[in-house]
Amino acid sequence: MKEIDIIPSTLKEAVERISELPGYGEKSARRLAVNLLDMPRGEAIQLIKTLLDMLERIHPCSECGLYTEEEICSICSSEERDRSVICVVEETFDAFAIEKTGKFNGLYHVIGGRLSPLEGITAEDLNIDKLVKRVETNNIKEVILATNPTVEGEATASYIYNLLKDKNILVSRIAYGLPFGAVLENADDFTLSKALEHKTII
Repeated sequence: MKEIDIIPSTLKEAVERISELPGYGEKSARRLAVNLLDMPRGEAIQLIKTLLDMLERIHPCSECGLYTEEEICSICSSEERDRSVICVVEETFDAFAIEKTGKFNGLYHVIGGRLSPLEGITAEDLNIDKLVKRVETNNIKEVILATNPTVEGEATASYIYNLLKDKNILVSRIAYGLPFGAVLENADDFTLSKALEHKTII
């Protein structure tokens, strides 16, 4: 008996597209697609319109790389931030997590990932050159390396440290109030606060 493919082609394509996103496998992609189909039609359409609006309006800050609706984000444009300190993070939501603690008043720099030879991600793929230029052209006194405490995050922090160690600035590493292998975005406020307070000098 010939097997019949009962999955509609558009649903199949949607699942394939979603599963191409980092962190989504086929099962989670299928669950997201089905959840959209199960939503009241008006709510699903509103969600899709919101996502389209986000794609139109959100972009990386031209200075630090944080997602923003403006050319320069509110942190980079603020007169109240300590402009002599830069906290380096892998992704925007890592910075958002640190910002929630209220323990950091400097600037951020989003490098857009971490070094991962197995995935073919090299320094050229990351926003590291611009970090070095910011340090060289601004009155930066300290760079805090807040990459995630994973093998790749440590390798990335080490790589950046080697680029900055002769720049006559203090280079520190976020402390391990975070368990090794954890992700900043998922950490609670207290743990992140302690990690910032007990950062170590490299």
